[in-house]
Amino acid sequence: MAGRFCSVPTMVVALLVACLLCVGCGGRRSGRSASVAEKGVNIGTLQSVDVSNTATVDTIDFGRVKEGEVLSRTFALHNGAQRPMVIASTSTSCGCLWLDYEKDRSVGAGESVAVEMNFDSAGYTYFVPRAFYITTTLSEKAKKIVVVATME
Repeated sequence: MAGRFCSVPTMVVALLVACLLCVGCGGRRSGRSASVAEKGVNIGTLQSVDVSNTATVDTIDFGRVKEGEVLSRTFALHNGAQRPMVIASTSTSCGCLWLDYEKDRSVGAGESVAVEMNFDSAGYTYFVPRAFYITTTLSEKAKKIVVVATME
């Protein structure tokens, strides 16, 4: 009988850890499949963010948004460095933001890749500033991108 109960705390801890990991991303995952590439986006028409310049902070403005909308914005992640890079990781300031991008895709020097950023406005009022961070193989320092929206 004692053996049966010893595994229960282990299972509870495993479930709690899984829940904590999910809360950090709002149940969403970054680095998903190549959905952005499959859409055939013309990168030349997109807002461009130079990921090699981690000293500056770029802003993506959703403008006026109705509470409860789930919005997406595709932008170009530009490699301004002299060598290829790969997106190593992404993180956000809250679970309301998540990124779709081609995981493990190498981006050559001077090239750009499309990244889709998603924002779930449920539960927000007034002005919403949030941030996400993209770490690449170019630097240990992450590129900070601020996302803003004004709720209607």
